[in-house]
Amino acid sequence: MKRLRMVLVLACASLFFTIGSAVAQETNYDEYRSFVSSTAMTMEHGQFEVGIFAPLRYGLTDKLELSSHPLWFLVAPNLRAKYAFYRAGAVQLSWNSGLTYPTPLLRLLSMEGAGGVHPPDRAVPHIISLFNELVVTGVVEGHLVTGALGLQVAPRFGESQMVSIDVPVVYARTAAFFTVATAVARVEVQGPIVGPIGYRSGLKGFIYPGADGRFTIEGTGQLRWQSSPRWLVQAGYLASYGEYPFGGDFRILPTLDVLWAW
Repeated sequence: MKRLRMVLVLACASLFFTIGSAVAQETNYDEYRSFVSSTAMTMEHGQFEVGIFAPLRYGLTDKLELSSHPLWFLVAPNLRAKYAFYRAGAVQLSWNSGLTYPTPLLRLLSMEGAGGVHPPDRAVPHIISLFNELVVTGVVEGHLVTGALGLQVAPRFGESQMVSIDVPVVYARTAAFFTVATAVARVEVQGPIVGPIGYRSGLKGFIYPGADGRFTIEGTGQLRWQSSPRWLVQAGYLASYGEYPFGGDFRILPTLDVLWAW
């Protein structure tokens, strides 16, 4: 729990730091609209962006962005909207709202053996996963500093015999399906290193009251190579420590993605 408190403190401190350090500055927001999906920045009107694993993003207006994960859409329909409701100097506040219907995917993966994440003899209800998040990003000497606080709830309809999906990384993102809600806090910094090479690093915490596992802490780090305004390649790691029904567990996983903007 001490690690989780640290993430919460960092997220709240980041909200105040980004506002305090950037509100008096001036910035050109058009310089920070590409490859910044996890920040409060929004896509430029009419622009698209997609990655192999990253969501498809579209700038409906300069302040409203829509996104969805194409790879998951057929088995877990999903849609997210990000609205930039406040700008002052070099700071921007946005509201993230997302909706996912994970039931088809959960039923597909309800099987014995390899590939099964849920017992086939347990009924999976209709689940509507709702996520809302307040995000603030400040531009500090060309680097984007972001803090966010969010809440996931997942109303269930029909017969439910859901059990927890005791898989590291997955558990934190599905805990709301069989509990009341999941609170999420995160902080992140991204920016240039030299030439086309940049970085992104962050810390994220999940807490889910009512679950056997109490919390999950994730750390990420990526090197990014932007060969042109339209292409970006990023590689790094996702490190996760969580408390699950079977006890504490630490995992570190490699990450790789290629993104295209147009």
